[in-house]
Amino acid sequence: MAATERVDDEADRRRRARELLDATTPGRSIAVRRCTLALETFRSGGGGLAEARALLRDALDCSNVHHPTIYRAWISMEEQAGNDAVSIRKLFEGWHCWYRKKREGGGSQNEEETRSQDEGGFWCHYIDFELRHGTAASARGVGERAVAACPRDPAVHAKYAKAELRLGCPDRARAVLLSALDAFAADAETRERLEHEVTAYGDTMRRGSWRRLRGFLPFCSRRWTRPAQGYDLLAVA
Repeated sequence: MAATERVDDEADRRRRARELLDATTPGRSIAVRRCTLALETFRSGGGGLAEARALLRDALDCSNVHHPTIYRAWISMEEQAGNDAVSIRKLFEGWHCWYRKKREGGGSQNEEETRSQDEGGFWCHYIDFELRHGTAASARGVGERAVAACPRDPAVHAKYAKAELRLGCPDRARAVLLSALDAFAADAETRERLEHEVTAYGDTMRRGSWRRLRGFLPFCSRRWTRPAQGYDLLAVA
């Protein structure tokens, strides 16, 4: 009986997550359906990758879909296919252009706040990609662009500082952190949490305890990272 209840609770959680994303993200449901079709086509083998790309490209031409969801799924698909970083970066840059056009188009305060949080998640995702597939210079370049684009998002500052730690550059990480603390000079709570997160991350890395680090990061992420709407596409679709 307990196992059945857990399954029911999980199904209910997924349903509520879908409803929340659909309510706060115009065009998400349409995007999810298109992404699901494309990913199923990709996994079918044969010429599936080319056809999946065509489906996602067509989806991006639509004005009534949530474009970040499309880009997220497309990038994930290209990584699974083992394609080169250069072509995947073009998708990230296309995604970034979408945010720039949205900013230029204006919108209500709530729309701008949602877009700002969404863009912070984008930059964190881009930094992670460069850490996996790029060089120290490319990861650092994206980190600099990220804090310039989202100066009021502490998650972006923290991500860049931790990226420098992962690159083995604690002095650079400290400089990024100090810059972040200056950016939030009037917010004592944010300053304290920023310093605690980056310092704790560095301490864990110095101990070389990667297993404990993997357990620690989700805890930090709950406090700082705000993934772009639709990031949990495969989990809640």
